[in-house]
Amino acid sequence: MYNKQLETFIRAADAGSFSKAAKESYITLTAVIKQINSLEESLNVKLFDRDHQGLQLTKAGCSMYQDAKYVVQYCRDSVICAKNEMQEDENVICIGSSSMTPALL
Repeated sequence: MYNKQLETFIRAADAGSFSKAAKESYITLTAVIKQINSLEESLNVKLFDRDHQGLQLTKAGCSMYQDAKYVVQYCRDSVICAKNEMQEDENVICIGSSSMTPALL
């Protein structure tokens, strides 16, 4: 429903490292770097400052991070709502019972 690059971007930002994001995503480091580079190229925006100590979000990256988290969560919520609507269309009968035992004297 959304661009998987956003999920990789969020993981990399949270982890502060492409290699940690790769491990968490169960994909290669090369795949993470390619996804981030592709995302930056398609947006024409630099999202990360990269150095030997790790990753830092740029100002544009910080803005994108908040929006990306919202988009990903919104998509997940939309799928849950759609599935719930499908379940409501089914005939569901709920039966409950309760029993109480008298207190012993």
